[in-house]
Amino acid sequence: MKVIVFGASGYIGSPVANALVRNGHIVYGVSRSKANAAKMRAHEIIPLIGDGENSSEWKKHIADADVVIDCTAGMDTAGPALFKAVESTASSIRRTNVGTPKLAYIYCSGIWVHGDNRTEFVFESGSTDSAPAATAFRPELEWTVVTSEIVRGIVIRPGICYGRAGSLIGLLFSQADSGAISWFGTPGGSWTLVHVDDLAECFLLATEKNHLVSGVILDATNEITESVDGILHAFSSHIGIPWNKVSYRPCANILEEAMATT
Repeated sequence: MKVIVFGASGYIGSPVANALVRNGHIVYGVSRSKANAAKMRAHEIIPLIGDGENSSEWKKHIADADVVIDCTAGMDTAGPALFKAVESTASSIRRTNVGTPKLAYIYCSGIWVHGDNRTEFVFESGSTDSAPAATAFRPELEWTVVTSEIVRGIVIRPGICYGRAGSLIGLLFSQADSGAISWFGTPGGSWTLVHVDDLAECFLLATEKNHLVSGVILDATNEITESVDGILHAFSSHIGIPWNKVSYRPCANILEEAMATT
């Protein structure tokens, strides 16, 4: 398959693109930075420079692509603008090719759209009315993707990713030498996690079976949740910080508010 991955040099996009390459797919990686081109070539990913507003390099590839994956984690208008650009391009240059199947579009959203809920189990079909400010735009975009008549829309919502370099959990390590840990939120929370390589496998399967999961929204997480208190306790014990030096504090920005959701 010919697959175009936006954000192919990022924390999620890079493992996704590499998994596709390992399984024999032709992968074009789109990045806004020319500095990432050499890194992508080294991993057998064909680099393209652009984004939702700059389509000069990737637009022509929509004509015969099988799947487009958005791993940019675009905020506010960036995500909707990219989908609109791809959908519009597909509508204008693919409909003239008789017999050409619909382009599949996989949007990487996130588990935070479920908001904070410490009393009930949450499923893919659950409410997204309480999504935190950082991801408040995503539910509408998710629905736009999966109801599109132009593309085969699929949404994957990763849990909090861990593994390799770049994880948000890595924020803990920046406090390792301070002798104390100050984390945001309140005690008693839990996280739904997923290793970034397992997530890449999920994207690979969705790509190869896109005709079976078109119109579907998937929460991509481990089978169990993890106690945030437990994570902090294990981390502090491992690096020699006593438990009485571990504390919670109010969230300072919208990213911390999102990460503090349970």
